[in-house]
Amino acid sequence: MMDNDSQFWKRFLIFTLLMFIFILGYELFYTYYFKPQQKPLKKEEKKEKVEVKNVNLPQLMLGTFREKQEYKESVNVELGNYSLEISKKGGKILRFIDKKYSFNLISEVERTYKIFPLEVFTGDTELDRELNFGEYDIVTKENKVEIIHKNLSFKKILTYKNGAIELRLEGINKPFWVFVGSPPDDEAFYTHIGPVFKINGEVVRYDIDELKGVNEFSGNILFGGEESRYFFKGVKEHAKHLVYRVKYKEGYTAFSLFLYDSPKEVYIGAKDYARLRELGLEDTLDWGTLKLIVKPLFIFLYWIYEHTGSWVIAIVVLTFIVRIFLFPLGYKSTVSMMKLQELAPKIEKIKQKYKDDPVKMQEEMMKLYAETGFNPMSGCLPLLLQIPVFFALYKVLIITVDLKVSSFLWIPSLADKDPFYILPVLMGATMILQQKLTPSPDPKQAMVGYITAIAFTLLFINFPAGLVLYWTLNNILNIAQNYLIKDVLLKTDNKKKGRG
Repeated sequence: MMDNDSQFWKRFLIFTLLMFIFILGYELFYTYYFKPQQKPLKKEEKKEKVEVKNVNLPQLMLGTFREKQEYKESVNVELGNYSLEISKKGGKILRFIDKKYSFNLISEVERTYKIFPLEVFTGDTELDRELNFGEYDIVTKENKVEIIHKNLSFKKILTYKNGAIELRLEGINKPFWVFVGSPPDDEAFYTHIGPVFKINGEVVRYDIDELKGVNEFSGNILFGGEESRYFFKGVKEHAKHLVYRVKYKEGYTAFSLFLYDSPKEVYIGAKDYARLRELGLEDTLDWGTLKLIVKPLFIFLYWIYEHTGSWVIAIVVLTFIVRIFLFPLGYKSTVSMMKLQELAPKIEKIKQKYKDDPVKMQEEMMKLYAETGFNPMSGCLPLLLQIPVFFALYKVLIITVDLKVSSFLWIPSLADKDPFYILPVLMGATMILQQKLTPSPDPKQAMVGYITAIAFTLLFINFPAGLVLYWTLNNILNIAQNYLIKDVLLKTDNKKKGRG
């Protein structure tokens, strides 16, 4: 049966359904509909053809010889933002710690298969065995480490520059393949994990399950490698890249190699925007399908963060700006709700008079709304306009690694949920307070408002604390806004008109 409750239900359902569709359906939505096209990449026109063998990586990786190797002697090296453990046998990087985030970029699968970043593959089995399992001397200098083969003239030189590693390989004929690694161990949380490239100006991401056994990419590769939610292992500016899909546990993982023909800039670390910006690697951040909104919002928030040193202040400033921007709509919405309260007796009469004729009831209701200038959808507009900001902020907060080390009072990380659930409960309480301070003339609608507050509290329990903080602040400012409009602006206006 249709009555005036239907208008409220429409507004309630529009907002609630959009929230649930985005939060709970985002992964499916992204994966099957809006994800970047994985179209075949155009090959560059033939210039000077360089012959290089594709290595039989699975054979090298899964062989019993590799599995039996032990790496007992190692050297710890400090290299700028990173701390490395390098074995003397094979010159292998056993640990690669991003010190700011206390995260080891050497993944579990690499440790399991005992294949480590920056191993070298020429296609010559005997040479590759000597290069990757021979004995090395490790010499450390300021911002540099040299890994020198004891029997060959080969050496790896790693130099720390602007947050990245310059890799120089000397002593063997070029070109050859260098192992980048597999995706870092990281929770996906609606972000991409696997191969990512920027080729010929286009950023492409590939789902591991959709790859074939061996995948070759060529062209003007501005960067290519393996990513997770917060971390990236890759190389800048190279001509060829191989990605192997490798069986691991119950699924698959990806192993990346790049063609080495000259010194390369390698990045193995967090997607820390300050670093990425200096290196031209900003697009390793997974902006998602709302990039046009997410990227400017991220840059704006990051600008505030850099000037204040606080992500909490950045979120507070954003909340104030959103409320200021939406104030005219909030004003109209509050006036509309007050009109609805004034119309409540007339609405009730119409409901009683036409309770057996819902069509006529709706006609009379619409006539009443038109006569009084009441717009039943005006209360919905501020919420609807906040949805893009909410979605964009949601994406910003789940890709911003800086939040991992940003705390707020009892919350150790704004990127993770509140461990004590205090903030979601506070958010729910502010929603209930809003309902009490703006009572509906219809008890049924008031009850729905309370149910909505409880539902949103449960929904936000596992959200990043930074997002819950935004919504809580938004509620508090909304309460203040309603007070300002009802008890200051409208009262002043009424007095001027002689109604006070």
